[in-house]
Amino acid sequence: MDTLFFIFFGVGAGFVVLSVVLGQAFGASGMDFDTGVASAFKPIIIAMFLTALGGLGLIFNPIFGPFGAWGIGGIGGLGLTFLVLRFVLIPLQRRQNTNTHEKQSMIGKTAKVSETILQGGFGKITYVVNDKIVSGPAKSDNGAGIERNAQVEIVYIEKNTYHVREKV
Repeated sequence: MDTLFFIFFGVGAGFVVLSVVLGQAFGASGMDFDTGVASAFKPIIIAMFLTALGGLGLIFNPIFGPFGAWGIGGIGGLGLTFLVLRFVLIPLQRRQNTNTHEKQSMIGKTAKVSETILQGGFGKITYVVNDKIVSGPAKSDNGAGIERNAQVEIVYIEKNTYHVREKV
């Protein structure tokens, strides 16, 4: 029975590590596969459940036997995933939706290139809103490169990337 708990723990923990590594790789390229909905059926939530089930099963199997370990692992896994979903992911999702709406109001405003926008690639812009400095990934709307410190106009925002045009 310990073997099955080890497998659940390894699959869950391995998926979390893999998603962090791939998330960094795809995030750097601007690719995004997130649906934008906080759901219990997201792969990271399922991985968290499997990790908790496997870990708790390994801990409680010697004490309560396989049936007790399955019960405690299942209830503990469901409880942990519920708490993370309810108190972390859903509030973060609400916050992100609020920020996205605020970003849309920046279309037509002026920003400054803080990291050179490469030709056909990405860079970074900064701007001030409500006395706060905001920054984000940016791309030229026509694919041209834009040098650092140049003034740009925000043309549109797509998938949290600002598409900008250099001000003349």
